[in-house]
Amino acid sequence: MQSGTDLLFGRERHAASAAAPTSLAGWVLASLVFSLFVVNAALHFPGVMSNDSIGQYRQALSGQYGDWHPPIMAWLWSYLRWLGDGPAPMLLLHLALYWSGFGLLADGLRRAGHPRTALALTLAGAFPPFLYVNAQVVKDVGMAVTWLAAAGLLFWFRVQHRRVPWAWALAIALLAFYGTMVRTNAVFGLGPLLLFALAPTRWLRSARLMVAAVVVAVVALPVGAVANRLLFNPTPQHAVQSLFLFDLMGIAVHTGDPAVLEPRATFSREDLRACYTPYWWDSLSPWGRCADRVHRPANVEMPTLPDGLAAHWARSIAEHPVAYATHRLKYFNSALLFAVPPKHIRLTPEYRTDDPRVAPLEVVTERDVKLDLLRKNPAVWPVTWLVWAAALLVLLRRELPTAPVALARVLAVSALGYSGAYLLVGVATDMRYHYWSLLAVMLATLVVVPRLGEWLRQRDRELLAAGALVAFVVLAGVASRLLDFRGMV
Repeated sequence: MQSGTDLLFGRERHAASAAAPTSLAGWVLASLVFSLFVVNAALHFPGVMSNDSIGQYRQALSGQYGDWHPPIMAWLWSYLRWLGDGPAPMLLLHLALYWSGFGLLADGLRRAGHPRTALALTLAGAFPPFLYVNAQVVKDVGMAVTWLAAAGLLFWFRVQHRRVPWAWALAIALLAFYGTMVRTNAVFGLGPLLLFALAPTRWLRSARLMVAAVVVAVVALPVGAVANRLLFNPTPQHAVQSLFLFDLMGIAVHTGDPAVLEPRATFSREDLRACYTPYWWDSLSPWGRCADRVHRPANVEMPTLPDGLAAHWARSIAEHPVAYATHRLKYFNSALLFAVPPKHIRLTPEYRTDDPRVAPLEVVTERDVKLDLLRKNPAVWPVTWLVWAAALLVLLRRELPTAPVALARVLAVSALGYSGAYLLVGVATDMRYHYWSLLAVMLATLVVVPRLGEWLRQRDRELLAAGALVAFVVLAGVASRLLDFRGMV
């Protein structure tokens, strides 16, 4: 087997061949990609700033970084300000990387002799939910577009069996590094991408990619923390407390024991139920309606726990595993937008309008509830895409290891690893948190769509079973909304 360096910078000897002829001219594809980039930029210029990105922009202005959000985005923004103030430079950078990634993947398919698939993949970049997320200047988009561009470059060279020049190899490494550093939990999807860069195509099997996802995540988490300290020296803000408090509240609710949250509990059981929601941890955050019930000075360890919040969290999980599992599964159901009632944010403490003690952050009207199934339809439910990703891996197990098949496996496993990790580390519900996963699964499907088309024409039983599984998930999700089922939230 070749070494990693030979694989990244040399030819894969087992697969050298000339590019297949194509009827789609490269300049036509490039013109289409550029046109879509311009339209996308015009629609959303200068970009939408969330509370998170506003805080990161302030750090870019001051040069003083905190670690609640990975500081690399604020650091990059401080240099992009030379091109202009506000979100516009970062928006244009994100969109340029996004459309470059789509263009590279499409051109790779064109050169491999799949012009119609290349055209379809290019147009898929204009999928409305993705354009909506791209308008937001947030770290989730930064992670997704840099990984997309890196994967696009690797695929473009690999599908032509060309070695990667050193300059492009450096660009790939920098893109992958930024995407990993800009979101802490990105490490759970990193392993398959690393193997795609370093391993031969024939070696990229699903099981090996899954192992890589776990191993790389275990190694990369502490390495990323050290890299952040060395490169940016951010002020510690103990963001992980949000996970600890969220889980402790969930355990306390499901055991009926307020002391799980705090030994000197000031919560009653009614208070616990009023403050807790699997939707997110925000009621316990410094800005939440129940923040004053948790004795936690800002940015320091909780003083009421003598052996530390982390130790109390771990001990509580060990003592109440069923309550912990129930809480995490309810959260994961919410995060994947699966069996939830329509507009289920209305059921959280901050948005609940039937509690006279609480001023809602947003008034959710009956019309909002009725339109929720249309606005958040099955095409944007993370659960739909992840179930299909798992099914796709099963279907591809019998395929020869070509470059498109290898990329499909890599992207599907990366998506499952990244979104699957939210089962353990997630603290809030929003489709943008799963943006990389949705994007990766769509691309994984498109690069092998010629093969899927053959199976469909042959009425392949496994493909039909996979379609039936996805349809069942969609029907179950729709039913929970039509029935306004609230049992899991």
